[in-house]
Amino acid sequence: MHVIWKDGVFMKRRDFVIVLLCLLILSNIATYIFTRFFFSSPVLQVEVAGEKERGKILWEVWDLLEKNYFEPLKEEELLQGAIRGMVQSLGDPHTAYLPPESMEELLIHTTGSLSGIGVEIVDDEGDVLILRVLDGSPAGSSGLLEGDRIVEVDGKSTADITLDEVAQLLRGLAGTEVEVAVQRAGEEELFCCTVTRADIEMDTVFSRVLDGRFGYIKISSFDQDTGRDFCESLKHLEKEGIQGLVLDLRDNPGGLPEEAIEIAQEIVPSGEITRVVDRDGNIKEQHFSQAEKKEYEIIVLVNEHTASAAEIIAGSLQDRGAALLIGKPTYGKATMQCLQYLGDGGGLRYTIAKYLTPSGSGWHGRGLQPDYEVELPLEYYLQYISIPRDLKKGDTGEKVILLQSMLHFLGYPLEKTGIYDQQTISFLIEFQKDNKLPETGELDISTRERLRNMLAEKAEEVDEQLHLALKILKGEDKAV
Repeated sequence: MHVIWKDGVFMKRRDFVIVLLCLLILSNIATYIFTRFFFSSPVLQVEVAGEKERGKILWEVWDLLEKNYFEPLKEEELLQGAIRGMVQSLGDPHTAYLPPESMEELLIHTTGSLSGIGVEIVDDEGDVLILRVLDGSPAGSSGLLEGDRIVEVDGKSTADITLDEVAQLLRGLAGTEVEVAVQRAGEEELFCCTVTRADIEMDTVFSRVLDGRFGYIKISSFDQDTGRDFCESLKHLEKEGIQGLVLDLRDNPGGLPEEAIEIAQEIVPSGEITRVVDRDGNIKEQHFSQAEKKEYEIIVLVNEHTASAAEIIAGSLQDRGAALLIGKPTYGKATMQCLQYLGDGGGLRYTIAKYLTPSGSGWHGRGLQPDYEVELPLEYYLQYISIPRDLKKGDTGEKVILLQSMLHFLGYPLEKTGIYDQQTISFLIEFQKDNKLPETGELDISTRERLRNMLAEKAEEVDEQLHLALKILKGEDKAV
């Protein structure tokens, strides 16, 4: 019979097999007890070795709440709250846990399948006002008009929800329907219609010629086809023989970085545009241009709302000496995010890298510093403020001062008393007369809409940032 040497004694093969089986049984029992203790709860799926100690306090708190809290716990909500707390502790607004419902909405956005009815809406002292109906949109075909106030969407009142929530109700998949009820000026009954959502293309590139010889291009955001539209606009301006270009990136929150890269490849001289590095400084991506240097000077307008993809272009042009920046320091968002699917149907959006300029300079958290920092007067911002309404003679307060400031800015020499007196009403009637509106002295929809348009047109007269850009392009003194 064969024998085996173990622990200094000879053992028969049969005895050895018996001992081995006993050891295996004991080992399995121990493993079962060990795993049952640590993995009995479906939400406590953690790796024990090393991880147990790191998560000890978390699970200790969990157990205390589970056993002693005065109301039953919803484990899923508790778990999502713990994840949110972990993510929020990073202090990175671009890293976030997305529960399943938010993940679904994000995927609709990013796949481009989200559609709408084709209106621009604004918060008008608590009301949702249709500011613009896009040409050829479902909203226009259904009879909705500029100045209509949306009061219900699919039977839900808009009185107690935010503007973003109203916009979310109006959006949806192309081909689906939404019921919209609006209050129209001069009509007591609501106008109700069923609108079929469709894919809506919003213009993001706007161009014109200034002073007969300088090109001006404003980019509002970087969406699909923004790069193509920019290149077409620039080509058209160059055919006009422009002697300089003003690129307006103010209030541009960013968008698709690949669209920004496409634009940079048109106006940044041959060489590097930007690079993407990880936390160890390793280069993950590099983007280059092969364009020839423009024969004309480029000036970029920026402000505190210029962010992300817009900063890639502005930073590259400034870093390469291809353009001057005028305005205010930019927002300072220069990170790249990754979206990871999670087992619960949700997702984790987290930062994995950051953008740098060609020289290796980072602007995240501090923004790009303009070559010429220029403030805009308060009057410039009147175009973005809701026009007061429903004022009655004798009313006082900030709304009255705001209306008086608007009329004064438009050239009506009234005193800013803060009282809605006869003087203010008289100047309002004069404004209506000058613009061929019914001379009612009331802030009706048509009067308020005309005020809004006039303020936007007038704002360019006090746009000191644009004025300085044109001065530089004309070769005048660059001193600020």
